[in-house]
Amino acid sequence: MEKMRILAIDDNTVNLATLEQELKSKYEVIPMISGRRAIKYLYREQVDLILLDVEMPIMDGIETLKEIRAQENGVTVPVIFLTAKKDKATVIDGAKLGIMDCITKPFDPEDLHERIERVFKRLGVLPMEEEELYQRVIGILKDMKEGRIKQAIVKTDEVLNYQIDEELSGRIRNVLGKLKQENMESAVEMMERVVDYLDKRLNTGKKENALPIAESEISVRILYAVDDLENFKRKEAIGKLKDLQRYDIGSYVYHVTEEVVSLLEDYDEVKAEEMLQTLLADLKNAPSGELSKMGMSDDAKKAQGYHSTINK
Repeated sequence: MEKMRILAIDDNTVNLATLEQELKSKYEVIPMISGRRAIKYLYREQVDLILLDVEMPIMDGIETLKEIRAQENGVTVPVIFLTAKKDKATVIDGAKLGIMDCITKPFDPEDLHERIERVFKRLGVLPMEEEELYQRVIGILKDMKEGRIKQAIVKTDEVLNYQIDEELSGRIRNVLGKLKQENMESAVEMMERVVDYLDKRLNTGKKENALPIAESEISVRILYAVDDLENFKRKEAIGKLKDLQRYDIGSYVYHVTEEVVSLLEDYDEVKAEEMLQTLLADLKNAPSGELSKMGMSDDAKKAQGYHSTINK
């Protein structure tokens, strides 16, 4: 498969070299030292994405993007701003010109890859993994149950722009139709079925490949993650929880840790720690050997923000 082409525009040669080094394994990177050179390049070549530095001399990122949008090869190309100072005015100006994201420098390499993949998934260039779709669907279901209908419609519409399984897209499109008709009961019921469907598909694959682990070890590993959070080590906690998910930990523990990882990725460490503490209490009270059959406690449901339909 031919690599997708990314045009990287930055007046700093070190920054360009760093971008090329970080991305070359997955993408073909075309480095440009100025906006003017990039514009000339786009007159004759097409690219799949542009990484554009905002603070550049002579022609800054905003001016460069205006000229890019004025030519045939730049009208619809997705753009991610790179900026050392992420101010509101820059984001607003960029949004008017159709940027897809804004990354603050110095960037984390892992975060850079995730942001780029997110853009390609939104455009339908890359398929959305079922894990990510599962989390998005749960978020929409939560909005629906808490009465945030407009947000649920926007998020559902966004999910349908991704490259997803036809069976799922059909079901989610039906949910969107019911939401627009304000038929909330049917919309919630349909989305719960989507959650169940995804849950079964995800768990089938996980159980086949899951490693064995002692029940006591699960609690210990979660305690280590809590300790990381108490010491402001968010990334370390995420790493420990993701590593735990490789083991046969039961659907309840898996889904709670999945939600916690999602919260931590959004920097909501307070709610994440609250959910882990609730999980530890549930694990402590679970009868020996019953972990895989364990359902959510009322406290866990409250902490997670929606009533699970997974462990019926």
